[in-house]
Amino acid sequence: MKNSRFGIIIIGALIILAALLAVVGPKLVEKQSANPPTTTAFTNKQAGITARGVVEAAEDVELSSQVKGTIASVMVEEGAEIHKGQLLLEFEKSKAEAQLRQARSAVAAAESRYREAAKGYRPEDITIVNSGKNRAKAIYDQARDEYERQQRLFTKGAATQVDLNRSAERLKISEDDLSGAEANLEKHRYGVRSEEKDRARADRDRARSEVQLAESVLSDYQIHAPISGIVTERYKDGGEGTDIGTPLFRLVNPKTIRIRAELEETDMGRVTEGQLVEVTVEAFHDKIFHGKVSKVFPVVHKKTQKSFDPMASFDINTQKIQIQLDDYHGLKNGMTTTVRFK
Repeated sequence: MKNSRFGIIIIGALIILAALLAVVGPKLVEKQSANPPTTTAFTNKQAGITARGVVEAAEDVELSSQVKGTIASVMVEEGAEIHKGQLLLEFEKSKAEAQLRQARSAVAAAESRYREAAKGYRPEDITIVNSGKNRAKAIYDQARDEYERQQRLFTKGAATQVDLNRSAERLKISEDDLSGAEANLEKHRYGVRSEEKDRARADRDRARSEVQLAESVLSDYQIHAPISGIVTERYKDGGEGTDIGTPLFRLVNPKTIRIRAELEETDMGRVTEGQLVEVTVEAFHDKIFHGKVSKVFPVVHKKTQKSFDPMASFDINTQKIQIQLDDYHGLKNGMTTTVRFK
């Protein structure tokens, strides 16, 4: 009896619920149709083309040692602001300076010899040489007269063969000296031969080249900043040794930063120069940086940027895209970015 009453109650409740649904249900459907769910900004971004990028500086320089030596002093610390041409580091350079002094002395001597060859001999030089020739002529005349006298005495039996031979030797020596003096006088009268001038000029030019080389080598013992910016890395301290090619500094000019993005191969051809972009970085969750595509490179290369999917393969082709922003405030060199092409 109780069971049949309970069944009747359940059937009645179901009938009432069905009646309520028939009345209220259409109104709920109309309300939902009038108020569709909103779409978030993130969902809208997902609909566009996106790429991974990095903040980089157009002026990003790593300086290396050009010499093998010992660092005498380092003038800057990491993070220091520097200007173009500023002295950053100096090597111990006493040997290089000594080589330069030696080369300059050689130039002075070579230039003196060249000036003498180019100008020729002075009148007083010719006078001195002429006096030497006259002296050699007098000695020759005396030796010749003595030889002739010894010949006459020898034919009369008044002189020995030894005396005659000695006078002949003196005559031969004086004759050679006279020939040399006459040739020297001729040389001074007509000036230096062109071959000697050319040789003196070549010696001078070679000595000058040695000075230039020594100066160039010495300049490598000082490291100057090629750009203005910030010292982001300092690899060596004073007293340390280096070899040629040893890294010393990394310099970055923060005023030249830009965005370098990689567009995956499947999206190539869908981005053009001048196209507007929105850029976000993890450090500023609520900030969007606006800019445009400044360059689309015509070549492809293997992917280097991390993908949105950490499990994605790097063995795919990408196209390099360069982006200029309207405002870089807060961005630092090396930050990773997400770029959406509008």
